Amino acid sequence: MSFFGTFVLARSDRLLVDEETVLGFGYQHEHLYELGDGWQLLETRGISDPQDFAAASERFVAATGVGVLALYVNAADCLGVYGRTGEGWTTSFHLPVDQVPCPYWHNPQPVSRTTEAVAADLEQWARAVGLTAVPEQVRAIAAYESSFWGYQLPLELLPALGLPEAGEPSPTVIDLGESPWCAIIGFSGLARQALNRKACRASCDTMDCELYGPEREWERAAIALEADIWAARHRRNTDTTTLRERAERLLEAGRNDKNAQVYRQRT
Repeated sequence: MSFFGTFVLARSDRLLVDEETVLGFGYQHEHLYELGDGWQLLETRGISDPQDFAAASERFVAATGVGVLALYVNAADCLGVYGRTGEGWTTSFHLPVDQVPCPYWHNPQPVSRTTEAVAADLEQWARAVGLTAVPEQVRAIAAYESSFWGYQLPLELLPALGLPEAGEPSPTVIDLGESPWCAIIGFSGLARQALNRKACRASCDTMDCELYGPEREWERAAIALEADIWAARHRRNTDTTTLRERAERLLEAGRNDKNAQVYRQRT
């Protein structure tokens, strides 16, 4: 299974999606696992992943005062991991440990580590944030070998660190597979089309720049609306009426642009 995404593990007295600095790891918050006692695991993505985990973690800890562990799953067969405690201690490593340098992009690029060193760092991070790791399970995580099931490793890490196993993700108030959201979100949605056009105009080295012409009002609206949809979907008291009205206006504008495509399902 080809999977790309970031998992953020931290403890908070409010939803991680409401922590502004979590946006440093990504804004497309797909799944949120609430583990109890404030502990949460958030699956998220950005536009140009992976984000700078060192900078994002520093900002997150400065704002919240708590430790954070971020894992980027790359094509489901390797992971880049970065951890930071509230006291400023950091760790960075790659799984599998023997695949460094890695042909995939990680940020920061991890250096070569031993399985023993990675296991020791995971246990140290757990102690610093008030958890009691299970050494044999941590060693099994550190000894991970490349497979198509790498996207499950962040979930398997939870009990190794002394946390409960993840259950079902928390319910959301917006189903991205339904209309009108599906026409805006996704690799071919209106928001991504708008972002691609923006990048194209910035580079101005392709014929598409002339094809698209100057920036349209609906493109700016699409980029803003996508961010608002992702931000709102995990908030249980969200009123989606205004978002839906904005989405319907956006779809109409997209249909009126001969170079835009309005899809009927999430892509």
